[in-house]
Amino acid sequence: MSISTRYRWRKATDINREFAIFELLAGEEVLLDVGFSEKGVLEVSFNETIVGLVFDWPRLQELIEEGRKLADLDR
Repeated sequence: MSISTRYRWRKATDINREFAIFELLAGEEVLLDVGFSEKGVLEVSFNETIVGLVFDWPRLQELIEEGRKLADLDR
C-alpha cells in the first residue's frame, strides 16, 4: 500500500468518550489516534495502516505533540 507523506489531523468524536479523539491521516488513511482518557491521561493508539511505515524519532514525536496540543485545546 502506498501512503502519502503529507499528514493532517482530523477531529473524531465518540458519544461514549468525554474527550474527542484526533486522528492522524496520510491521505485518507488513519495512522494513529491521540486523545485524553476519562482520567486525563494522554493516549496514543496505532492503527493497522501504520504497519511498515517508518518515521524518524523526531518526526514521530513532532506529530504526536501536534495531536496532543489539539487534544489539549479541545478539553
